[in-house]
Amino acid sequence: MEIGYALTRYVYRPLSAPAASVLAGTPVSPNQVTYASAALSFGGGAAFAMRAFVPGAILTLMGSFADCLDGDLARITDRATRSGSYLDHVFDRWTDAALVVGLTFSDLSVLAPVGFAALVGTFMTSYTRTKAQALGTDCQVGIGGRDTRMLILVVAGLFGRASIGLRVVAVLGLATAVQRMLWTMRHLDARV
Repeated sequence: MEIGYALTRYVYRPLSAPAASVLAGTPVSPNQVTYASAALSFGGGAAFAMRAFVPGAILTLMGSFADCLDGDLARITDRATRSGSYLDHVFDRWTDAALVVGLTFSDLSVLAPVGFAALVGTFMTSYTRTKAQALGTDCQVGIGGRDTRMLILVVAGLFGRASIGLRVVAVLGLATAVQRMLWTMRHLDARV
């Protein structure tokens, strides 16, 4: 079972569901919230790159909150669409990259190798699950999920420990990707 989404479950969702109820009576669309979420997260990545770590953390966390809000709004207003889900998923990858790249650029000459590894780990964690879903199963295993990675990087940035955060995310991401690969292959073979 995926244990890496505690932040969403226990912090964002209790706040985003009531906020979505408020927005449901306005002309704001779920896709508009998705765009706002991405803009906030991109701003967080840019702030981290400029070594403005507190604003970077705040913007990134606000973007993550808005990322929950768009889905809640879509469900409450019965405006969930496949294209909206796709848009949200793609922006999740862009904003993942913004956070990793932003932290890496805060000290590029030192952090480039570990930032590259963190980016690969981040994308492989996501890709292994997405490909499993495309094949008809959903591998919600591993502790290196999106919530976990983002929280590690935000905290590391706040405390001026980008190198440690990127290293942890690289290791967790690669380990989770391998775990998801093995889990998916086992489950796909069992269904034959």
